Amino acid sequence: MPRYIRPSPQGVVMVRHPRRSGILGLTAGLAFLSFVSKFSEHVQIYKAKNQKIKGGAKEPPAEGLAVFMKFILGSTCSFREGVTVLKLSLMLLLRTVGSVWVSKHWGSIVNSVVKQDFIRLAKLVGEFAGATVALSVLNALLKYYIAALRLQVREKITLWCHDKYMRPKDMIFYKANKVGKKIENCDHQITSDVERFSDVFAEVFSQSLKPIVDFLVYSVELSRVQGLTTPLTLYSWFAFASCVSAVTLPPFGELAATEQKLEGNFRGKHSELITNCEQIAFLGGERPEKDVLNKSFAQLISHCRRTITASFNSEVLRQYLNKYFCTVIGLVLIARPLRMRSKDLPKLQHDQIAQYFTSTWRNMEAMATAIQDLFELTNRIGRLSGFASRVRQLMHGLEVRPPVLQEEIEVAKQGSHPPVFNSGENLKFDHVSIYRPDGTLLVKDLNFTVERGQRVLVTGGNGCGKSSLFRVIRKLWPLVEGTITMPPDKEIYFLTQVNFVPQGSLRDLVIYPASHAEMLASGRSDEDVRTCLRWAHVSPTVIQDGRAQLEFNDQGVVVRPALDDVRDWQKDLSPGQKQRLAFARLFYHKPSFVVLDECTNGISPDVEHDLYDRCTRLNLAVFSISHKIELKLFHDRELHYVGDLQGSWTMMECSHTRDKITRSSSTVKLPEPDKAGKKESRITYERHVWFAE
Repeated sequence: MPRYIRPSPQGVVMVRHPRRSGILGLTAGLAFLSFVSKFSEHVQIYKAKNQKIKGGAKEPPAEGLAVFMKFILGSTCSFREGVTVLKLSLMLLLRTVGSVWVSKHWGSIVNSVVKQDFIRLAKLVGEFAGATVALSVLNALLKYYIAALRLQVREKITLWCHDKYMRPKDMIFYKANKVGKKIENCDHQITSDVERFSDVFAEVFSQSLKPIVDFLVYSVELSRVQGLTTPLTLYSWFAFASCVSAVTLPPFGELAATEQKLEGNFRGKHSELITNCEQIAFLGGERPEKDVLNKSFAQLISHCRRTITASFNSEVLRQYLNKYFCTVIGLVLIARPLRMRSKDLPKLQHDQIAQYFTSTWRNMEAMATAIQDLFELTNRIGRLSGFASRVRQLMHGLEVRPPVLQEEIEVAKQGSHPPVFNSGENLKFDHVSIYRPDGTLLVKDLNFTVERGQRVLVTGGNGCGKSSLFRVIRKLWPLVEGTITMPPDKEIYFLTQVNFVPQGSLRDLVIYPASHAEMLASGRSDEDVRTCLRWAHVSPTVIQDGRAQLEFNDQGVVVRPALDDVRDWQKDLSPGQKQRLAFARLFYHKPSFVVLDECTNGISPDVEHDLYDRCTRLNLAVFSISHKIELKLFHDRELHYVGDLQGSWTMMECSHTRDKITRSSSTVKLPEPDKAGKKESRITYERHVWFAE
């Protein structure tokens, strides 16, 4: 019970020992903060558990937010982010101290108005005008450091993901999207989810730290002015109101995570449409594809509407308990010291009452807002938890890929042909069995050797796994059984069906993945690049029938690009030009072994045969995957996949009969086996082949 009212320059104090009451208020505030932290954590676990029970799952609740944040920030952030957090915390503390000063100063201004002391009023207004300049700088710095923290966290997480996603030789960017347990919408998670997590983290951190600082400062101030009763009453009321709200609040973490998942699915459908737009246009598939887009969007909108409805139902009760009825309690508390004041004490002046009411009400209002914000951390933490869960899953998926074909590999290790990679001059397969990542057997017990300069044609039906052997060689798929002896990775080159065009200049397209500086350091020159372009029939300087091998029309202007020209090659180049540029890249790197996976579909037959002839002249060992019968003329042996459940295969000498191929006007150099060995002869033949470029 307050004993007396003591006026002071800083305001009116209602307790005998304000300093002691302030210390008690700080202690009570710290104890209440501990309760709030446990309360928010248990609410999230309760919501997650309820969600799992409703969904029929029996698994325990997911890991807490603290574990997610420790993994994410501990793996990515550093000293720089820590300094930003300290600066942000200091700005929040200074702004709260400034707000307390404003409350006291405002009470003094009201006191001067009531007493009509205009000289003092002018002085106080002048002080207020000067102090608010510093407060403006503080507010600007606060927003600056929040934005800086958001940007720094996103930068660190994104670069960490890029390092793991593109780490050399592991090819996580392929495995995470194509093999085994895929990371769903990986592109969306790295771009959008990381951005949203960074935004929400900076927002939650600032909005969490501010009410904590405000709460402690105003707890001390109200206890010093009114005693411990006022803050304890506010604590108790908000604890009750928040317990009621917690029962009605939706699981914001689960809802946020689901929304991001549906956003990723919706974005993925649009990406698929762009990827397959030409085929869809040929087939006239606008209606079914629109149905697919609308269905995915409808799922997202339906979920957002459920979230809004759930939030509305809890918001009505929360607004009444935490805002309006809290005002009633505040008025009772602010009037209590006046009502219970002893009659023996001197009578209060109107200016003292006005000063006390103004400054105390502002402090109480600020404290009520701080307590309300503390309990609303449940909502904010729920949103942050949802994003943190997805980012943590993304980071874990990039860092540790789940094993593929582990059971089959363990069985092979117990047998006589465990999976082994050896180094050697030639490419050799000893009892090698190839499996799809889902466990389907494709080829069983491969045994053959490909020496440098030899050429093997790989044939078989669609879907029988003709490309699977080369995915294992490149270590995209795991080797399950047998021994593969092979030269270093840089000695094996792959050209696939997909026309990949790197960014950069025309030179960069040929020397990729090397840089211009690396090209010069290796002793190569631009003349080497131009030679490779001529060999690949894609030189902008070779003119045939008035047209360069590499030219295109740009808004009515014929463009024959130079080596330094940087253009939108994906748009400018035709499919055939892209395939020929891929051969120029192959000729530049000049590996010992090359895999050609149906990479000449857009190239005319005469150019195609000249490209194969060039591979022969460069003494490249060639693996070709193709259905074209005339390509047998360019290969020594044919590896045929039967495509049965037993993984059968056959290896035979390529037939050199030409009864299905008519005479040709082009001359190419071809190998011709004889009893004494292999020698090269020059054969002339004709082909009548339909092709398109």
